[in-house]
Amino acid sequence: MRHFGAVGAAALLLGQLLGGLPAAAQTRALPGSAFPLVLDVDLTPNPVCSGPVRGRVEVYDPAAAKAGATVEWRVRAGAEQLAGGRLDMTAPVGTAEFSIPFDRVPPTETALQVDARIAGTPDGRAPGRYGKVWQDTLRHGCHPVRVASVGDSVVWGQGLDHDQKFPYLTGQLLGRETGRGFRLNDYSISGAVLDAPDLPAGNNDAACLRTTEKQDPDGDGEMEFGEVTQQMPDVFCQLERAGAQARSGGYGLDVVVINGCINDLDPFFGIGVGITPGSESVPEAVKRECSGIGAAAENPAKDVPYFSGAKVGYGGRGMRAAIEKAHSLPGRPKVIVADFYYALSRSSSPIPVKTCSVPGVAGARLASCKASLGRVAERYEQYTQLANAAYHQAAAAANKASGDGPYAVAADGLFTVDNALLTRDSKVWNTPVTDPAFPLRTRACPELSATPLQCLSAAVGHPDIEGARQYADAFLLNPRVREWFRLPRQGPRAQLDLPAHAHVGTEVRLSATVHGNPPAAGYRYHWYFGDGTQQETGEPTVTHAYDRTGPWLPRLVMTGPDGGKTLVEAARALTAD
Repeated sequence: MRHFGAVGAAALLLGQLLGGLPAAAQTRALPGSAFPLVLDVDLTPNPVCSGPVRGRVEVYDPAAAKAGATVEWRVRAGAEQLAGGRLDMTAPVGTAEFSIPFDRVPPTETALQVDARIAGTPDGRAPGRYGKVWQDTLRHGCHPVRVASVGDSVVWGQGLDHDQKFPYLTGQLLGRETGRGFRLNDYSISGAVLDAPDLPAGNNDAACLRTTEKQDPDGDGEMEFGEVTQQMPDVFCQLERAGAQARSGGYGLDVVVINGCINDLDPFFGIGVGITPGSESVPEAVKRECSGIGAAAENPAKDVPYFSGAKVGYGGRGMRAAIEKAHSLPGRPKVIVADFYYALSRSSSPIPVKTCSVPGVAGARLASCKASLGRVAERYEQYTQLANAAYHQAAAAANKASGDGPYAVAADGLFTVDNALLTRDSKVWNTPVTDPAFPLRTRACPELSATPLQCLSAAVGHPDIEGARQYADAFLLNPRVREWFRLPRQGPRAQLDLPAHAHVGTEVRLSATVHGNPPAAGYRYHWYFGDGTQQETGEPTVTHAYDRTGPWLPRLVMTGPDGGKTLVEAARALTAD
């Protein structure tokens, strides 16, 4: 997802929030206290089996660079300082290296804090306050779960600190449950398209390795400034970089977390209101961009006069090709495709007409946009449904063609329409200024973005801290993921029974069984019907009426008396007519 909030809901909220934000939220949003800001910390190896940990810290502070200041940085595990030093800020991003001896590395997973402050001066000026703390972990270990994440702003985790993002949390959970620890390499960037057919020329992914992006100041392929939206590198280029880095490092990957294709459609003016050429029909657009089927020879959106991923992302390869490329990386990793969540739904508050008033939208486009606003939420729900169905079809097709067994799963975060923007149980950012990454955007957007105002508000509509945690927790419930990593079952091997077809508006019976019989007493049942609605019951049967045609893929989470949870997914989707 590029910047749904930037041109959609953020436009609705900016005037209200910047002028009338509650005092407590304004205090949290003040950006100055975050600087000097630790932009990135690399620890190699981590976990460490023997020998020292080699570290690199990147400090970001354009004001300090302009003043020619020196910063002091430190690496701590609780009260113990493991490393530290001084760094002359000759550029907005300064880099320092350090080493932690093996005998000072904690044997078990231990929280690590890295921060920096402006150093005192010889003329007696006192040191400044320490800026925002970078949180990580450090531990002994010889065979970590290696995770690579590729995709757009959803996988990047727009608005979140790195240790709050769901690929990090997924790796952390896998590392803890296996006892191996984990290592994450994140190649995603906000705004990325799934595939830009002409970038690089001829879809030569290897050519991506010869390019560098301004969001990647150290050139390692991981986007330290991934918070600043950009359509490239696309997901295939990100995978190319992940493979090159794994080969160079001599390691194999265990799992790739991936998403993509929303930016290829254009999140707001395409999916939302359908004025971007090629996006008028959501089903056709999803089939073209997420499945890679049905593109015209000429990109009809290449010259739209506003920021749109469709300019470069129209057509190209679909999610199945991306899944297969991910599995071809060193280690033959498993692939988790992150299903899309409900960014906007009919439970959200109405969107005002002024949302259409952005540069480049005028005349017939403006009239069409205004006329379509009433359908934005409906179109977003439709996109969520169809994109997730396309992900499942892509994973199933890749598994069927595999010569080494099933390796891909389209995993759901169990989001509902009531978790969308401006809803009663929202799990996305609803304001553009209170997320943890807002201080970074206040400095980086004017410097690096061609559309800085949109960049500033880009977090709106993306999963917040609770939403990201929900993604990771749901992934670890997925039976296939647990099987891949030999994690114990947390409940019975249940089955979700339902008919293959139903009539719209007619109640459908769903039931959970174990070897054909009702489960033992004492379970709670949380039904996710696949259409964005859910219900909790104390019985293994429920009825539900679908108000639209499908396909719908129901899921069920069973919670036992001991608190153990089991995810049960229907073997096939249900269609309603």
